[in-house]
Amino acid sequence: MENLKVGTPLTLELKKPEVDEVDQYKCKLVDFEGSNIYIDYPVHTKTGRTGFFLNGTQFQASFVGQDQSVYWFKTEVMAREKRNIPVIGLFFPGLEELNRVQRRKYVRVEASVDAAVERNSGSFPTITNDISGGGVMLKQSPFEKLTEEEKIGLTLVLPMNTGETHYVFAKGQVIRVIPAKDSQPERVSVEFIDIHEKDRQMIIKYCFERQMQSRMRTRN
Repeated sequence: MENLKVGTPLTLELKKPEVDEVDQYKCKLVDFEGSNIYIDYPVHTKTGRTGFFLNGTQFQASFVGQDQSVYWFKTEVMAREKRNIPVIGLFFPGLEELNRVQRRKYVRVEASVDAAVERNSGSFPTITNDISGGGVMLKQSPFEKLTEEEKIGLTLVLPMNTGETHYVFAKGQVIRVIPAKDSQPERVSVEFIDIHEKDRQMIIKYCFERQMQSRMRTRN
């Protein structure tokens, strides 16, 4: 199958019904058979423990395709078998049912992450209002007012689902300053003008995780 083949790493996300949290597991695709795909036993990304699931357990699964786009689909446990290794059979809805996250469009998500801004006069901390692979919206500091067309350095602190924290770096340019309104403070729209591709991909992954969490909460 295009973009999905044996050996492809998969991420499974399971909504915990008793709390507003999502458990994330890592596994690999080991076989195809009919409308099922077979995976090795998933490992929890935070605890490192192997997950054991009853038939009918529902997940959202995602993977990175050969075109480097992220794809996700809804699935459930159909079988547990022992082949060369113990495997779990998951329902696969078909390639036409895959949902593709368009990386070029840089989906924007609401997120408050710590940020450090560097300018000629020094650096100062703030937080984001939203974030995408193409830029961020920052809350304007009352003490360090950024101005339109100003070029700045940015450090963003991204807390990932694995429990790891990643620091990404970029140079940006202020596109516009949005005045305070109602309960919203003054905000600053910043476009990335120089960012390493690995840092951009980490931001995109962070945004994708936020999207998946939001979809899981909506579905439940």
